[in-house]
Amino acid sequence: MKQFFFVGLLMLMISSLSAQTETATKESQNVVLDVYYTHSTNRCAGCKAIEKETLETLNTQFKQQLEDGKVVVHIVNIDLKKNKSIVDQFKVWGSSLFIVKNGDTEHKIDLTKEGFAMARTKPEEFRKVVAKTIKEQLD
Repeated sequence: MKQFFFVGLLMLMISSLSAQTETATKESQNVVLDVYYTHSTNRCAGCKAIEKETLETLNTQFKQQLEDGKVVVHIVNIDLKKNKSIVDQFKVWGSSLFIVKNGDTEHKIDLTKEGFAMARTKPEEFRKVVAKTIKEQLD
């Protein structure tokens, strides 16, 4: 009787591990990136350039992922009351650019500094940074 119990327990454990592995594999195949660009109503040239170059990168290099819903873009005016929850969640007060993988806002990638440093004066370099970051997160 004990042998049947141990064999049954062993089979249950193997089955459980197999199901966990399958779930992890499915989750890795269903990566979703949210790209958040936040801004205020009044924006400088640098702020506008961050949005422009980010959208250009997404629309040219990640068009299929956008269409498939693997990459989702959120352009958020932080001055609008309807966006208060996003403002509070990200603790933003101005223009910002975040990449969020699978809804994990605690481990977001902040490309704001790179945006202000390059989007207006070195747009090609900025687009490379954005593209590289997105590709790394999709893998």
